[in-house]
Amino acid sequence: RYAILSHTWLLSSPEVTYDDWHNRDLDLSHEGYRKLVNFCRVAEADYRVNFGWMDTVCIDKSSSSELDESIRSMYKWYQKARICINYLADTTSLTEMGNDRWFTRGWTLQELLGPVNLKFYKRDWTRFNDWVDWNDPHIPGIIQNATGIPPECMFYRERATISVRMQWAATRQVTRGEDAAYSLMGLFGVNMSIAYGEGAERAFFRLMTEILSSTKSNDVLD
Repeated sequence: RYAILSHTWLLSSPEVTYDDWHNRDLDLSHEGYRKLVNFCRVAEADYRVNFGWMDTVCIDKSSSSELDESIRSMYKWYQKARICINYLADTTSLTEMGNDRWFTRGWTLQELLGPVNLKFYKRDWTRFNDWVDWNDPHIPGIIQNATGIPPECMFYRERATISVRMQWAATRQVTRGEDAAYSLMGLFGVNMSIAYGEGAERAFFRLMTEILSSTKSNDVLD
């Protein structure tokens, strides 16, 4: 049983990395360190889990094999987590939720649709009502307005055609061009090797090839 964090990387300061953690080179006043501590605190206090996974800390990016395996496995890790904590760093109230940068990033699409259980947290690490249980009727509508994803597809993505799922991802932003394709592997149930440097077009071509070879549907051509 473990908790997993979905977040956007800090813009004004670096995140805590695998090397920082491994070498115990941690600045306790560091904003990234405070994020890590709050994630662990919330995971233990709210969900009684003893393990947590955070991408910046848990992936050794100096190892190409580990990075490859992690990216290809990430969707399943989010899917199998006891709880996915979605941290909205720009949000202090429900009215601000739909404008959070979290809804614009490429990787957070799979982190929205993959987990079985998830909770949204505000900038101060207090949580919204649990939209999974539909306790707050406003949150599903906010998510739909921000993402274009209707509530009935939140947990059953297969209800949406391949072309519709592609539309969900079309306007999202990534730091590295290839991630526009790599971040969609889990969403379409395909797997392919990671090759940073191949370019966004080549990565997307390989993704489409995998999708076409794994489905009998031709709606991807719509």
